[in-house]
Amino acid sequence: MKNALAFFNILFLALSASLSAQSLFDEIPGSGDKDYKLGGFIRSGFYINSPDGSSGIPVTFADFRLEAEAGNGTDYKAFADLRYRYGSEYGSTVNKASLREAWAAWYTPYTEIRAGKQIIKWSRMDFFRLQDAVNPRNDLFRSFDPADRDLGNISLNLNINPSENISLQAVFIPRYRASELYTGFMDLPAIINIKDFDAASYKSASYGLRAELFLRNFNADIGFYDGYNPLPGLGLDTIITGGQDNAPSVVLEENPFKIRTLSAGMELILGKNILRTEFAWTDPDADHRQKENVMLPEIRWAAGLERSFGDLQVLLEYSGKYLCDFFEAAFDPVLPDESSFNELGQLPPEQAFNLARLQIGSFNRLYNYQMDEYSHYAGLSLSSTRALALIKPSVNILYNINAGEYLLNPVLEINPSDNLEIIAGAEIYGGRDNSLFDMISESLNSFYTGLRIDF
Repeated sequence: MKNALAFFNILFLALSASLSAQSLFDEIPGSGDKDYKLGGFIRSGFYINSPDGSSGIPVTFADFRLEAEAGNGTDYKAFADLRYRYGSEYGSTVNKASLREAWAAWYTPYTEIRAGKQIIKWSRMDFFRLQDAVNPRNDLFRSFDPADRDLGNISLNLNINPSENISLQAVFIPRYRASELYTGFMDLPAIINIKDFDAASYKSASYGLRAELFLRNFNADIGFYDGYNPLPGLGLDTIITGGQDNAPSVVLEENPFKIRTLSAGMELILGKNILRTEFAWTDPDADHRQKENVMLPEIRWAAGLERSFGDLQVLLEYSGKYLCDFFEAAFDPVLPDESSFNELGQLPPEQAFNLARLQIGSFNRLYNYQMDEYSHYAGLSLSSTRALALIKPSVNILYNINAGEYLLNPVLEINPSDNLEIIAGAEIYGGRDNSLFDMISESLNSFYTGLRIDF
């Protein structure tokens, strides 16, 4: 009941604010000038699921976004995206302000230099973004907009355009930022404790290089990245055997590792058809046989076709993966529980530590989808832009053929006016027993609804 009342209060405030938002910003001196713009949105909603076996509303939230842009776009430009969220998520109160992006850019006829916190996306694909090795993500963030799951990085971005058909890019990232792991939404064994990574320990810079070719109805690019993988692995920190007063535990730590990635992509427009392909080869710096947190080297490829049939837009993507140094995992891909810990406790400490490390390495392989030498994935998106006038239905389906995993995301958007959006949808995760999606499905399977008002 308290969550429901909180939501309706949030809804009332959002509607009240929307009535005066346009006039508010119209009165700001300079806001109508072409060198200065303000905007944003107010958004509220809730997620319904049953993580403990009984229906409930584990997530209610109200978001506020203020977006500011200054500059003429020819000589200079500055941009900031400030977010504030208040609500309740899985029993914890959320009251947080964050600066999602904040950067300044300087332009010349042939160059652009941009510095600050920014989101850099190289991939053109929707489901399988093989080229986005630079950008960390939080795929667990509760939001109706998938773009909100991209995280920014402090970086320096240099673009050189020797001609209108060629672009050369260099990205420098002095500080590592990790993608969020799913482990916070898993029912982990009681003996497992996970420490956050120590950012101060990862001072080596990362960098990326990219070249793009732009022709009529055809774009192509090639890129190279040398730096930390955005998704860290789990490493074994310590094993505590416990005693009369202390329970035994296995302490893990999020451990980033460095990679080198060579990638290429292409986009071709043929009438109503848009064809996209991507390729990526990823080689970790460290030896995955010696460090359990490190992934195996892999080659990935993807292809996608987008086509419109009247008001219906169809997107179909496929991706495959090959592990260059494949070997069967030493253990089942689950973290140590009390029974396996008791077996380890009977071994010499060094042997127990090494076996636990191998078991954790098997779990990391599950997390990185590296249990099979070859893997195959498919994605399908169907959306209608003008179905039933103001109503826009869509559905996204992601399927992992090897693991039998799937994500089903139907969405219904209603736009009574240009600045108002009412949305309802669902996120349904599923998979075989002990697959990754099976482990997170109880917490994340949910229906959601809410509204967004732009100003």
